[in-house]
Amino acid sequence: MTSMLALDLGFDRPSILGRSRDDDPAPRVHAPRDDQSSHSRLTLDDVVVGVWEGLSSHHTVTCPVCSGKMTPRYGSGARPVGGRCKRCASTLG
Repeated sequence: MTSMLALDLGFDRPSILGRSRDDDPAPRVHAPRDDQSSHSRLTLDDVVVGVWEGLSSHHTVTCPVCSGKMTPRYGSGARPVGGRCKRCASTLG
């Protein structure tokens, strides 16, 4: 059995500015969710693996949390042991 985890960033949550969804000038139309449309979305695994591959090859990558710059973090050896974002200070590894 294969399972898939979709990354939901919460862009469809209610506004914090006090406007309701009914006040939107152009209501958003969401496509129906079926098995084929979910395959085009990035999974959490895809995001983490992509970031880790960049960090492990000594490159600065885009932070998956805030889209800032995440740089490799080194331990006692020459290989990166993780990464740290310059903007939000989140870490990986």
